[in-house]
Amino acid sequence: MTRPVALVCSPDPRDGRIALRVRRLARALGDAGQPVVIWVADAPDRPAGRGGRAHEWKRDSTTGETSVAIPVRHLPSPLPGSTIRSRVWGSRAVGNASREWQHALRVDRPALLDVQGFGSGGVYALSLARREKTPLVVSSAGETLDRGPRGVDRQPGLLKPFVQAIRQASALTAISHPVRDDLHLRFGAEGVVVIPDGVDPAIDVSFGWSDIPWRIDGRRVVFAAGAVDARSGFDLLVGAAGRSTVAHRLVIGGDGSALAGLKEWSKRIGGAASIEWAGPLSARQIAAGMDHADVVVLPNRVNTDVSEIVSAWKIGTPLVASATAGAVSVIHHGMDGLLAPLGQSASLAECVGRLLIDHRLAEGLVAEGKRRVASLSWETTAERYREVFQLA
Repeated sequence: MTRPVALVCSPDPRDGRIALRVRRLARALGDAGQPVVIWVADAPDRPAGRGGRAHEWKRDSTTGETSVAIPVRHLPSPLPGSTIRSRVWGSRAVGNASREWQHALRVDRPALLDVQGFGSGGVYALSLARREKTPLVVSSAGETLDRGPRGVDRQPGLLKPFVQAIRQASALTAISHPVRDDLHLRFGAEGVVVIPDGVDPAIDVSFGWSDIPWRIDGRRVVFAAGAVDARSGFDLLVGAAGRSTVAHRLVIGGDGSALAGLKEWSKRIGGAASIEWAGPLSARQIAAGMDHADVVVLPNRVNTDVSEIVSAWKIGTPLVASATAGAVSVIHHGMDGLLAPLGQSASLAECVGRLLIDHRLAEGLVAEGKRRVASLSWETTAERYREVFQLA
Protein backbone atom coordinates (compact mmCIF):
# COMPACT_ATOMS: atom_id res chain seq x y z
CA MET A 1 0.00 0.00 0.00
CA THR A 2 1.82 3.12 -1.25
CA ARG A 3 -0.68 5.70 0.00
CA PRO A 4 -0.48 6.44 3.72
CA VAL A 5 -2.71 5.06 6.43
CA ALA A 6 -4.14 7.64 8.83
CA LEU A 7 -3.96 6.45 12.43
CA VAL A 8 -6.61 8.40 14.34
CA CYS A 9 -6.09 8.67 18.09
CA SER A 10 -7.81 10.48 20.92
CA PRO A 11 -5.16 10.89 23.63
CA ASP A 12 -5.98 10.46 27.28
CA PRO A 13 -5.16 13.88 28.78
CA ARG A 14 -4.02 12.23 32.01
CA ASP A 15 -1.19 10.12 30.63
CA GLY A 16 -1.29 10.18 26.82
CA ARG A 17 -1.45 6.38 26.78
CA ILE A 18 -3.29 6.01 23.50
CA ALA A 19 -1.08 8.54 21.73
CA LEU A 20 2.10 6.76 22.89
CA ARG A 21 1.09 3.33 21.64
CA VAL A 22 -0.14 4.77 18.35
CA ARG A 23 3.18 6.53 17.82
CA ARG A 24 5.05 3.29 18.52
CA LEU A 25 2.85 1.46 16.03
CA ALA A 26 3.30 4.22 13.46
CA ARG A 27 7.08 3.95 13.72
CA ALA A 28 6.98 0.18 13.27
CA LEU A 29 4.70 0.52 10.24
CA GLY A 30 6.94 3.20 8.77
CA ASP A 31 10.04 1.06 9.29
CA ALA A 32 8.22 -1.78 7.49
CA GLY A 33 7.59 0.43 4.47
CA GLN A 34 3.97 1.42 5.12
CA PRO A 35 3.53 5.23 4.94
CA VAL A 36 1.65 6.58 7.96
CA VAL A 37 0.23 9.85 9.18
CA ILE A 38 -1.03 10.31 12.74
CA TRP A 39 -4.19 12.34 13.21
CA VAL A 40 -4.44 13.45 16.82
CA ALA A 41 -7.97 14.46 17.80
CA ASP A 42 -7.33 17.34 20.16
CA ALA A 43 -9.49 18.48 23.05
CA PRO A 44 -11.98 21.26 22.30
CA ASP A 45 -9.99 23.78 24.35
CA ARG A 46 -6.85 23.41 22.22
CA PRO A 47 -6.26 26.50 20.04
CA ALA A 48 -7.65 25.85 16.57
CA GLY A 49 -5.26 25.74 13.65
CA ARG A 50 -5.23 24.56 10.10
CA GLY A 51 -4.38 20.98 10.91
CA GLY A 52 -0.67 21.76 11.02
CA ARG A 53 1.81 18.91 10.62
CA ALA A 54 5.12 18.25 12.32
CA HIS A 55 7.65 15.47 11.80
CA GLU A 56 8.56 13.14 14.60
CA TRP A 57 11.76 11.10 14.42
CA LYS A 58 12.66 7.86 16.12
CA ARG A 59 16.28 7.71 17.30
CA ASP A 60 17.79 4.48 18.57
CA SER A 61 19.50 5.25 21.89
CA THR A 62 22.22 2.65 21.34
CA THR A 63 23.04 3.03 17.63
CA GLY A 64 22.00 6.63 17.02
CA GLU A 65 20.21 5.56 13.84
CA THR A 66 17.15 7.54 12.82
CA SER A 67 14.14 5.90 11.19
CA VAL A 68 11.46 7.24 8.89
CA ALA A 69 9.80 10.54 9.79
CA ILE A 70 6.21 10.25 11.02
CA PRO A 71 3.89 13.15 10.08
CA VAL A 72 1.57 14.21 12.90
CA ARG A 73 -1.52 16.33 12.33
CA HIS A 74 -3.53 17.85 15.19
CA LEU A 75 -7.23 18.23 14.44
CA PRO A 76 -10.01 19.78 16.54
CA SER A 77 -12.70 17.37 17.69
CA PRO A 78 -15.47 19.12 19.65
CA LEU A 79 -18.59 17.07 20.28
CA PRO A 80 -22.16 18.41 20.33
CA GLY A 81 -23.40 19.29 23.81
CA SER A 82 -26.16 17.47 25.65
CA THR A 83 -28.46 20.51 25.93
CA ILE A 84 -30.20 22.51 23.19
CA ARG A 85 -28.26 25.66 24.08
CA SER A 86 -24.87 23.90 24.02
CA ARG A 87 -25.72 22.27 20.70
CA VAL A 88 -26.60 25.60 19.13
CA TRP A 89 -23.42 27.24 20.43
CA GLY A 90 -21.32 24.24 19.47
CA SER A 91 -22.66 23.72 15.96
CA ARG A 92 -20.28 26.30 14.49
CA ALA A 93 -17.28 24.68 16.19
CA VAL A 94 -18.32 21.25 14.94
CA GLY A 95 -18.74 22.58 11.40
CA ASN A 96 -15.32 24.24 11.44
CA ALA A 97 -13.74 21.06 12.80
CA SER A 98 -15.39 18.94 10.09
CA ARG A 99 -13.91 21.19 7.42
CA GLU A 100 -10.43 20.78 8.93
CA TRP A 101 -10.83 16.99 8.84
CA GLN A 102 -11.86 17.21 5.17
CA HIS A 103 -8.83 19.41 4.49
CA ALA A 104 -6.59 16.81 6.15
CA LEU A 105 -8.08 14.09 3.96
CA ARG A 106 -7.43 16.09 0.78
CA VAL A 107 -3.85 16.94 1.73
CA ASP A 108 -2.72 13.61 3.23
CA ARG A 109 -4.75 11.39 0.84
CA PRO A 110 -4.84 8.35 3.17
CA ALA A 111 -5.90 5.02 1.69
CA LEU A 112 -7.89 4.30 4.85
CA LEU A 113 -8.62 5.62 8.33
CA ASP A 114 -7.67 3.43 11.30
CA VAL A 115 -9.28 4.60 14.55
CA GLN A 116 -6.92 3.52 17.31
CA GLY A 117 -9.05 3.73 20.45
CA PHE A 118 -12.50 5.22 19.86
CA GLY A 119 -12.97 8.74 21.17
CA SER A 120 -14.03 12.06 19.71
CA GLY A 121 -11.65 11.46 16.80
CA GLY A 122 -13.55 8.31 15.97
CA VAL A 123 -16.74 10.33 15.58
CA TYR A 124 -15.10 12.60 12.98
CA ALA A 125 -13.37 9.68 11.26
CA LEU A 126 -16.72 7.89 10.93
CA SER A 127 -18.37 10.98 9.45
CA LEU A 128 -15.47 11.49 7.04
CA ALA A 129 -15.45 7.84 5.96
CA ARG A 130 -19.15 7.97 5.19
CA ARG A 131 -19.01 11.27 3.33
CA GLU A 132 -15.86 10.56 1.30
CA LYS A 133 -16.31 6.78 0.88
CA THR A 134 -12.97 6.13 2.60
CA PRO A 135 -12.38 2.65 4.10
CA LEU A 136 -12.59 2.64 7.90
CA VAL A 137 -10.82 0.33 10.34
CA VAL A 138 -11.76 0.39 14.03
CA SER A 139 -9.00 -0.81 16.36
CA SER A 140 -10.26 -1.11 19.93
CA ALA A 141 -7.67 -0.43 22.62
CA GLY A 142 -9.93 -1.47 25.49
CA GLU A 143 -12.09 1.64 25.68
CA THR A 144 -15.22 -0.52 25.95
CA LEU A 145 -13.86 -2.16 29.12
CA ASP A 146 -12.96 1.15 30.77
CA ARG A 147 -15.50 1.71 33.52
CA GLY A 148 -14.10 5.15 34.32
CA PRO A 149 -14.94 8.50 32.73
CA ARG A 150 -12.88 7.62 29.62
CA GLY A 151 -15.06 4.63 28.76
CA VAL A 152 -17.04 4.77 25.52
CA ASP A 153 -20.36 4.30 27.28
CA ARG A 154 -19.51 6.94 29.91
CA GLN A 155 -18.91 9.84 27.52
CA PRO A 156 -21.91 11.68 26.05
CA GLY A 157 -22.09 11.47 22.30
CA LEU A 158 -19.71 8.51 21.85
CA LEU A 159 -21.72 5.32 22.30
CA LYS A 160 -24.03 5.68 19.28
CA PRO A 161 -21.23 6.65 16.83
CA PHE A 162 -19.12 3.80 18.21
CA VAL A 163 -21.83 1.25 17.39
CA GLN A 164 -22.27 2.83 13.95
CA ALA A 165 -18.51 2.71 13.34
CA ILE A 166 -18.43 -1.01 14.15
CA ARG A 167 -21.13 -1.60 11.54
CA GLN A 168 -19.46 0.70 8.99
CA ALA A 169 -15.91 -0.59 9.41
CA SER A 170 -14.23 -2.62 6.70
CA ALA A 171 -12.19 -4.35 9.42
CA LEU A 172 -12.15 -4.56 13.22
CA THR A 173 -9.18 -5.26 15.48
CA ALA A 174 -8.72 -5.57 19.25
CA ILE A 175 -5.57 -5.47 21.38
CA SER A 176 -6.57 -8.54 23.41
CA HIS A 177 -9.00 -11.45 23.54
CA PRO A 178 -11.04 -9.90 26.40
CA VAL A 179 -11.51 -6.75 24.30
CA ARG A 180 -12.54 -8.85 21.29
CA ASP A 181 -15.02 -10.83 23.39
CA ASP A 182 -16.54 -7.63 24.80
CA LEU A 183 -16.96 -6.19 21.30
CA HIS A 184 -18.78 -9.35 20.26
CA LEU A 185 -20.97 -9.84 23.34
CA ARG A 186 -22.04 -6.24 23.94
CA PHE A 187 -21.87 -4.73 20.47
CA GLY A 188 -22.37 -7.67 18.13
CA ALA A 189 -19.01 -7.26 16.40
CA GLU A 190 -18.00 -10.17 14.17
CA GLY A 191 -14.66 -11.09 12.63
CA VAL A 192 -12.57 -9.06 15.08
CA VAL A 193 -8.85 -9.72 14.60
CA VAL A 194 -6.81 -9.76 17.82
CA ILE A 195 -3.51 -7.88 17.39
CA PRO A 196 -1.68 -7.38 20.71
CA ASP A 197 0.53 -4.35 21.09
CA GLY A 198 4.23 -4.98 20.69
CA VAL A 199 6.45 -5.05 23.76
CA ASP A 200 9.82 -3.33 23.94
CA PRO A 201 12.32 -4.86 26.39
CA ALA A 202 12.60 -2.81 29.58
CA ILE A 203 16.37 -3.32 29.46
CA ASP A 204 17.95 -3.07 26.02
CA VAL A 205 21.43 -1.59 26.50
CA SER A 206 25.02 -2.66 26.02
CA PHE A 207 27.07 -3.64 29.07
CA GLY A 208 30.45 -5.00 30.08
CA TRP A 209 32.06 -7.12 32.78
CA SER A 210 32.49 -4.11 35.03
CA ASP A 211 28.70 -3.65 35.13
CA ILE A 212 28.01 -6.99 36.83
CA PRO A 213 26.64 -5.99 40.28
CA TRP A 214 28.46 -8.74 42.21
CA ARG A 215 31.88 -10.37 42.40
CA ILE A 216 31.96 -13.63 40.44
CA ASP A 217 33.14 -16.48 42.67
CA GLY A 218 31.77 -19.58 40.93
CA ARG A 219 28.58 -19.84 42.98
CA ARG A 220 25.23 -19.83 41.22
CA VAL A 221 23.33 -16.52 41.32
CA VAL A 222 19.63 -15.73 41.48
CA PHE A 223 19.00 -12.09 40.55
CA ALA A 224 16.15 -9.63 41.03
CA ALA A 225 15.99 -5.84 40.78
CA GLY A 226 13.45 -3.07 41.19
CA ALA A 227 11.81 -0.76 43.70
CA VAL A 228 12.09 -2.30 47.16
CA ASP A 229 8.60 -1.65 48.53
CA ALA A 230 5.47 -3.49 49.63
CA ARG A 231 4.42 -4.18 46.03
CA SER A 232 7.73 -5.58 44.78
CA GLY A 233 7.43 -8.98 46.47
CA PHE A 234 11.08 -8.99 47.53
CA ASP A 235 9.94 -10.11 50.99
CA LEU A 236 8.63 -13.26 49.31
CA LEU A 237 11.97 -13.74 47.58
CA VAL A 238 13.87 -13.37 50.86
CA GLY A 239 11.47 -15.88 52.42
CA ALA A 240 12.07 -18.22 49.48
CA ALA A 241 15.83 -17.97 50.02
CA GLY A 242 15.29 -18.98 53.63
CA ARG A 243 13.40 -22.09 52.52
CA SER A 244 15.85 -23.07 49.78
CA THR A 245 17.75 -26.35 50.01
CA VAL A 246 19.86 -25.49 46.94
CA ALA A 247 22.97 -23.40 47.61
CA HIS A 248 23.08 -20.10 45.71
CA ARG A 249 23.58 -16.37 46.04
CA LEU A 250 20.46 -14.22 45.97
CA VAL A 251 21.42 -10.75 44.71
CA ILE A 252 18.74 -8.05 44.94
CA GLY A 253 19.28 -4.62 43.39
CA GLY A 254 17.25 -1.52 44.10
CA ASP A 255 16.20 0.93 46.77
CA GLY A 256 12.96 1.80 48.49
CA SER A 257 10.91 2.13 51.65
CA ALA A 258 11.11 -1.56 52.60
CA LEU A 259 14.88 -1.92 52.13
CA ALA A 260 16.01 -1.38 55.73
CA GLY A 261 13.51 -3.86 57.18
CA LEU A 262 14.27 -6.52 54.59
CA LYS A 263 18.01 -6.12 55.09
CA GLU A 264 17.62 -6.68 58.82
CA TRP A 265 15.36 -9.68 58.31
CA SER A 266 17.70 -11.25 55.74
CA LYS A 267 20.52 -11.28 58.32
CA ARG A 268 18.52 -13.58 60.58
CA ILE A 269 17.09 -15.93 57.97
CA GLY A 270 18.45 -19.44 57.46
CA GLY A 271 18.49 -21.64 54.38
CA ALA A 272 21.14 -22.69 51.89
CA ALA A 273 21.18 -19.31 50.12
CA SER A 274 23.18 -16.21 50.96
CA ILE A 275 21.43 -12.86 50.45
CA GLU A 276 23.20 -9.78 49.10
CA TRP A 277 21.83 -6.27 48.56
CA ALA A 278 23.41 -4.50 45.59
CA GLY A 279 21.76 -1.11 46.13
CA PRO A 280 20.47 1.14 43.33
CA LEU A 281 21.50 -0.16 39.90
CA SER A 282 21.76 1.48 36.48
CA ALA A 283 20.10 0.01 33.40
CA ARG A 284 23.51 -1.33 32.30
CA GLN A 285 24.02 -3.03 35.67
CA ILE A 286 20.55 -4.59 35.61
CA ALA A 287 21.16 -5.88 32.08
CA ALA A 288 24.54 -7.31 33.12
CA GLY A 289 22.95 -8.87 36.19
CA MET A 290 20.25 -10.54 34.10
CA ASP A 291 22.84 -11.79 31.62
CA HIS A 292 25.23 -13.31 34.17
CA ALA A 293 22.64 -14.69 36.61
CA ASP A 294 21.57 -18.32 36.56
CA VAL A 295 17.94 -17.39 37.28
CA VAL A 296 16.02 -14.10 37.10
CA VAL A 297 13.05 -13.67 39.45
CA LEU A 298 10.13 -11.21 39.19
CA PRO A 299 8.34 -11.75 42.54
CA ASN A 300 5.86 -8.87 42.23
CA ARG A 301 2.79 -8.94 44.47
CA VAL A 302 0.54 -6.67 42.36
CA ASN A 303 1.51 -6.74 38.70
CA THR A 304 4.47 -7.49 36.46
CA ASP A 305 5.75 -5.26 33.69
CA VAL A 306 5.66 -7.44 30.57
CA SER A 307 8.68 -5.56 29.22
CA GLU A 308 10.77 -7.00 32.08
CA ILE A 309 9.72 -10.50 31.08
CA VAL A 310 10.71 -9.80 27.47
CA SER A 311 14.05 -8.43 28.71
CA ALA A 312 14.88 -11.71 30.46
CA TRP A 313 13.84 -13.69 27.38
CA LYS A 314 15.91 -11.53 25.05
CA ILE A 315 18.99 -11.73 27.27
CA GLY A 316 18.55 -15.49 27.60
CA THR A 317 18.26 -16.23 31.33
CA PRO A 318 15.64 -18.63 32.74
CA LEU A 319 12.81 -16.79 34.46
CA VAL A 320 10.57 -17.26 37.50
CA ALA A 321 7.68 -14.85 38.09
CA SER A 322 4.76 -14.51 40.47
CA ALA A 323 1.48 -15.25 38.70
CA THR A 324 0.28 -11.66 38.39
CA ALA A 325 -2.13 -10.70 35.61
CA GLY A 326 0.74 -9.30 33.54
CA ALA A 327 2.89 -12.40 33.94
CA VAL A 328 0.07 -14.84 33.26
CA SER A 329 -0.86 -12.95 30.09
CA VAL A 330 2.46 -13.81 28.40
CA ILE A 331 4.29 -16.59 30.27
CA HIS A 332 3.39 -20.18 29.39
CA HIS A 333 4.25 -22.07 32.57
CA GLY A 334 6.84 -24.75 32.00
CA MET A 335 7.48 -23.67 28.41
CA ASP A 336 9.11 -20.21 28.51
CA GLY A 337 9.16 -19.54 32.25
CA LEU A 338 7.90 -20.75 35.61
CA LEU A 339 4.96 -19.16 37.43
CA ALA A 340 4.59 -19.24 41.21
CA PRO A 341 1.20 -18.61 42.87
CA LEU A 342 0.84 -15.06 44.16
CA GLY A 343 2.13 -14.44 47.66
CA GLN A 344 3.69 -17.88 48.20
CA SER A 345 7.39 -17.88 49.05
CA ALA A 346 7.45 -21.69 49.25
CA SER A 347 6.39 -21.93 45.61
CA LEU A 348 9.00 -19.35 44.61
CA ALA A 349 11.66 -21.40 46.40
CA GLU A 350 10.53 -24.56 44.60
CA CYS A 351 10.60 -22.90 41.16
CA VAL A 352 14.02 -21.34 41.71
CA GLY A 353 15.39 -24.63 43.02
CA ARG A 354 14.11 -26.53 39.97
CA LEU A 355 15.91 -24.20 37.57
CA LEU A 356 19.16 -24.33 39.55
CA ILE A 357 19.12 -28.14 39.46
CA ASP A 358 17.41 -29.03 36.17
CA HIS A 359 19.69 -27.63 33.46
CA ARG A 360 17.67 -29.23 30.68
CA LEU A 361 14.51 -27.46 31.84
CA ALA A 362 16.36 -24.15 32.15
CA GLU A 363 17.80 -24.45 28.64
CA GLY A 364 14.37 -25.27 27.21
CA LEU A 365 12.79 -22.22 28.85
CA VAL A 366 15.54 -19.99 27.47
CA ALA A 367 15.17 -21.33 23.93
CA GLU A 368 11.39 -20.86 23.91
CA GLY A 369 11.69 -17.42 25.55
CA LYS A 370 14.03 -16.23 22.82
CA ARG A 371 11.55 -17.43 20.22
CA ARG A 372 8.71 -15.55 21.97
CA VAL A 373 10.58 -12.24 21.80
CA ALA A 374 10.03 -12.02 18.05
CA SER A 375 6.32 -12.83 18.33
CA LEU A 376 5.82 -10.00 20.85
CA SER A 377 7.77 -7.37 18.91
CA TRP A 378 6.34 -4.21 17.39
CA GLU A 379 7.61 -5.46 14.03
CA THR A 380 5.27 -8.46 14.29
CA THR A 381 2.41 -6.19 15.38
CA ALA A 382 2.99 -3.89 12.41
CA GLU A 383 3.02 -6.81 9.97
CA ARG A 384 -0.32 -8.04 11.29
CA TYR A 385 -1.84 -4.57 10.88
CA ARG A 386 -0.51 -4.43 7.33
CA GLU A 387 -2.33 -7.68 6.56
CA VAL A 388 -5.58 -6.17 7.89
CA PHE A 389 -5.06 -2.96 5.89
CA GLN A 390 -4.54 -4.92 2.67
CA LEU A 391 -7.92 -6.61 3.10
CA ALA A 392 -9.87 -3.54 4.27
